[in-house]
Amino acid sequence: MIDIFVRFGEIGLKSPPVRKNMERRLAHNIKVTLEKKGIVNANVRISRKWGRLIVSVNPEDQKNMNEKEVTSYLVKILSENVFGVTSISPVLKTSSDIESISKLALKIAKNILQPNTSFVVRATRTGNHPYTSVELERKIGGVIYEALHKERNLTVNLTEPDTKISIEVREEFAFFYEQKVEGYGGLPQGVQGKILTVLRGSHEDAIAGFLLCKRGVVTTPIVFKYDSGKDTTNNSEVLKNHLKTYSSFQPKLKDTHYEVNMNAIFESIGHDRIQCSTCDKICILISRKIAPFKDLLGITLGNSESALIERNPEKSTNYNIPIYYPLIALQPEKVDHPFIVKNKNTFCLSSCPGHINQKKKEVKPPSLQELSEIVANTNFVKVRSD
Repeated sequence: MIDIFVRFGEIGLKSPPVRKNMERRLAHNIKVTLEKKGIVNANVRISRKWGRLIVSVNPEDQKNMNEKEVTSYLVKILSENVFGVTSISPVLKTSSDIESISKLALKIAKNILQPNTSFVVRATRTGNHPYTSVELERKIGGVIYEALHKERNLTVNLTEPDTKISIEVREEFAFFYEQKVEGYGGLPQGVQGKILTVLRGSHEDAIAGFLLCKRGVVTTPIVFKYDSGKDTTNNSEVLKNHLKTYSSFQPKLKDTHYEVNMNAIFESIGHDRIQCSTCDKICILISRKIAPFKDLLGITLGNSESALIERNPEKSTNYNIPIYYPLIALQPEKVDHPFIVKNKNTFCLSSCPGHINQKKKEVKPPSLQELSEIVANTNFVKVRSD
């Protein structure tokens, strides 16, 4: 059996009832995500005493993968696809008595400690035991050193070791781990309502929705496709990649998104009257049309502070829906996100007429009333994954 420790951060700061609900939501999201990624029969347990979730998987149930491959795949899924997870560690379990810990520690050390390297043992405890954490570190470190230092020329380094062997003793069990992989952190999706994420091909739009997902919302993307027949004004490939990334971290077995054809809208308005701020207004109006306000927390746009100076649409009260701009105070390149660099576009399309016309003073963009009439006749398509 493969056991994975899943740690969380902000959830542990909540009141007991809120924490309980969030832990359950995180466990549910992990279960759904693993099933979505092809991991079958996973068992997700909540240990409130330990402040951990424990994911257990039988490698024999997973087709075409050995135990090492299953472990690596689990770590990748949990660290890259589940919000609310701060770190993940594959663990080996034994009894909390010194003899059992020593035997497993020596077995692990023989497998991972290379000749002419240094190591350290670090331990933490929860519960009552006949030893302290420091005493356990000294005892296990001594066992490993005495058994292997001559054979492999090992040294102990308490500050900058080549290898750190970590032990967590929780009540009657002891867990060993060498690897600690960071996750995205934040809150589990589903604890803060729903949003619509506007995707037009820009890097900023994609990151904006991602940041709101980290705060516990579930998002449904709306993709605005535009194709003038030229390679420089076709955003379909970038949108395809953005949707694939969004699908990877949505805690739903069946993904849903909406598609809007911007070609017809731009033709109705006239390409010479389109500006970036016009596009923003169109996206907001269509988003409001797609989802009733009562079911929606808001929508996200990727406009950064510099873009908002030129592109800020009219006050959100005109749309009766909250509009979130999470990148106002952040630089996109400094955000830890899953969107690959080759898909990076500062603007939706470098040759989009809106971008070209944005700073032209002679351009007379359509009024909000005119846009509302055009949007009223605009169709959108709801797309579900297979």
